[in-house]
Amino acid sequence: MMLRFGISLILIPLMSIAGAGESFIVDEGVAQLFVDDALIGSSQGLVRTLHQPVKDFNGDRPIIAIDKLLEKYPATLEANGTIIYDPKIEKYVMFALAFAPSLKSDEPDGWRRTQLFRFISDDGITWEGGENGNPEPVFPKSHRDLYDPDSGTYANNIDLCSFYYDKTNENFPYQGWIWFANWGGDREGIYYVYSADGKTWERGPQIVAAKNRHLHSQAGRKLFGPADVTIFYPDPLTGRFLVTLKFVQDNRDEVTNNLFRSRAYIFHDQLDKPLDIKNLSEVALIPAGEKFNGDEPYDEYYGSTAWRYGSQWLGLLKVWHGKGDYSYSSAGCAYFKLVTSRNGLDWKKVPFANTAGKPEVFIANGKEGGNRGQNDGGYMTDFSQGPLKIGNELIFYYGSSSFGKNHPGPVRVTGGGIFRARLRIDGFVSVDGGVFTTPFLRANGNDLFVNSNGPVIVEVLDELENSIGSAALSADNLRHKICFEDKPLRALVGENATSGLTESFKLRFQVDSGGSLFSFRID
Repeated sequence: MMLRFGISLILIPLMSIAGAGESFIVDEGVAQLFVDDALIGSSQGLVRTLHQPVKDFNGDRPIIAIDKLLEKYPATLEANGTIIYDPKIEKYVMFALAFAPSLKSDEPDGWRRTQLFRFISDDGITWEGGENGNPEPVFPKSHRDLYDPDSGTYANNIDLCSFYYDKTNENFPYQGWIWFANWGGDREGIYYVYSADGKTWERGPQIVAAKNRHLHSQAGRKLFGPADVTIFYPDPLTGRFLVTLKFVQDNRDEVTNNLFRSRAYIFHDQLDKPLDIKNLSEVALIPAGEKFNGDEPYDEYYGSTAWRYGSQWLGLLKVWHGKGDYSYSSAGCAYFKLVTSRNGLDWKKVPFANTAGKPEVFIANGKEGGNRGQNDGGYMTDFSQGPLKIGNELIFYYGSSSFGKNHPGPVRVTGGGIFRARLRIDGFVSVDGGVFTTPFLRANGNDLFVNSNGPVIVEVLDELENSIGSAALSADNLRHKICFEDKPLRALVGENATSGLTESFKLRFQVDSGGSLFSFRID
């Protein structure tokens, strides 16, 4: 087995934006992004760019890797898990799934085909495989962990996992969901798991059985789910959990072989209680099945994550395509697009072209099988917690095999491991040209801060849309503090004595040639 090492991880701050009548209420310190049109009231000549995270080592070699299971089965290490911080031991803990596809389930060690591994770090810089420094499998530890005493049967293996550290639970702060796969009857599905230390896990009740809900999609397709790629994210604002579910079509499309793997979203109150999906009415994200709306005919939405960021929800959409060799992803491989939502339930892809001119592509594959099977050219996976703030960067940890799913035998979905990529704070989408005006805003902060680079002019408009102040920016700064003739924003626009918020105002931004505007906040 092989280990490579990473960098320190700090969770990003989580904020929100809310509507108030005809104005947005901008919460204090909350980043306002331009990944959608919610903050674009009117515009002229607007140009926006999707920014791809910059890969460490160009994605040619992983930070952490397990190249074999049981010392003989070619494997990969998938980001099908979660990175959390354990305050009791003051360590960062990464849960990732090792997968050896050539180890068959009917072999004596077949139950080890997928095993959950635990990696730890004192500071997030140097990673170890466990308490003894070696890669440490934590579940299943024995075949018995896959056993059902009522039926006398075993699940073949585990699949997608997601985890949460509950500081209020003294006895079992580690909690999560694990998919138990290929189990007869209605036993296959998600099960609640819990642990005192993240090393020894107990299985609790089944949360939801596989494929027990059928939906007719907006496109008239009959989809069933949930399927294996179903995970959760703890919403810090509401205390609830946002569940992202996989739905699939009953039969493959005769021309494209597409199963129309799709994504649905629902909120859930308690991790250890059954997930009620009978009121789930629609699937939020469905591939087009043709060259339309940024999709290619073979694209399927195999997985998705969801996490709060700034004023909204963001997530990575894993797009797998069995056919079609793209310049950014070979046939049989999977890459990431960026998706966004304002309420956690209604989602859409971020449509802008990236810096390479490719619409919607956020994290692309490298060349399949590159660097002697070490690179990120194959099947990508994503940790459930979202990006992590480290200094002035957002760090994306993601998994990828080097070879995709279109290879036989010991090559298929092997190589690679856990990779890292970096993005500027709030740097998902930039406005690179044009003029736009926000809707009316009200704020509970005092000063306006702008994240921009190059020539940008910001102007404040009062309730009658008259200009009452402006400032010109030129340097590259994550937090330009804007003063209007030595006045902070609140002093310029005035304060409502009843609400304590500012009076309503608009912001107008002009981005000149060579400029980039990433976000603003009122702090």
